[in-house]
Amino acid sequence: MINVENLTKKFNAITAVEDISFNIGESEIFAFLGPNGAGKTTTIRMLSTLIQPTSGEITIDGRTPSEGGEHIRSIIGLLTESPGMYEKISAFDNLNYYASFYNISREKKNDNIKKYLKMFGLWERKDDIAGTYSKGMKQKLALARALIHEPKILFLDEPTAGLDPESAHMVRGFIESLKKEKTTVFLCTHNLQEASSLSDRVCIIKRKIIRIASLEELRGDNQNKKIEIIFKEDALRYSKLLENIEGVKVLEINKNIASLIVENPFNTNPIILRKILDNGIDIVYFNEIKATLEDIYLDLIKDEEAK
Repeated sequence: MINVENLTKKFNAITAVEDISFNIGESEIFAFLGPNGAGKTTTIRMLSTLIQPTSGEITIDGRTPSEGGEHIRSIIGLLTESPGMYEKISAFDNLNYYASFYNISREKKNDNIKKYLKMFGLWERKDDIAGTYSKGMKQKLALARALIHEPKILFLDEPTAGLDPESAHMVRGFIESLKKEKTTVFLCTHNLQEASSLSDRVCIIKRKIIRIASLEELRGDNQNKKIEIIFKEDALRYSKLLENIEGVKVLEINKNIASLIVENPFNTNPIILRKILDNGIDIVYFNEIKATLEDIYLDLIKDEEAK
C-alpha cells in the first residue's frame, strides 16, 4: 500500500530525513518510533503530500504524489500531533465541513458523523462549540475528522496524547479493529507499550532508519537476555557463584530473586543450571524475562548514538 525508496528531506542545511526506504502492506499497522527530531512528522508530511521530498520516491496505492496527489489525498486520513479544529463552530459542523471535501453522499456523510461522534462519546455534545471541549475531547474529535471519509490509509501522530486511560484504551482497541476493515495504519507514537501491543512491525528511526522488524524479531536479535532465578533462600548467598560463571554480565539481587543479564543464553543457561544443581541449591523458578520494546528501543538508539 505504501512504498518508500531512498527518501530524503532537507531544510536548507538541516537533513531531517536521510535516505529511508520501507514498504507497508494493506491492513498492516506500522509503528514509527524515534526520539524528538528524528524525522517522524516530516515523513508523515511527505507521505500525506503536504511537503515534497528533496529526493527519493513515494508510491501510495500505486500512485506517486506528483501524478496522483488528488487520489492519494482522497484515500488517506491524517491525525496530526497538534490537531486544529474550528473552535467557534460546533463539533457536528466541524465534521460536516471537513466531510464536504470528499466525494461521499450526504446520507453517508451524516451517517459517518453520527457513527464517529457516538463511537468517541461526543454525540451528546455534538452541538457544543468545539472551543469548549477539553483537550481529550478535541483529540477524539480530530480522530473522528481523520476517519470521516473511511480512508484506506490512516496516519496517526500520537493518537492517544491527552486522553484519559479509558479513552486511550478505547482508541487503541479501535485502531486494532481497523485491520478487519483492511485499513493500513501508520502510527507515530512515544508510547512504546502502545506500539508493542498494536503494531505488526516497528520502524526505529533517528533521521536514518535503524531497524525495521516485528517485536519478536527484535527480541530474537538481542543476544543479551535477562534471566530471573527465584531461590528458596536469600539469593545473596549465591551471588559469588553466579558472578563467576562466564557469560554472566550483570547481577542484581533482591531478597531471594537473582536477575542476570547473560550473553548467548543458549550456551550460558545450561551452565548456570548445572552450577546450581551441582551445589545442591534449591530454586523455585528459572525464567527468561523477555525484553520489552522499550529496552530494545533504548539499546538501539544508544548504539546508534555511539557510532
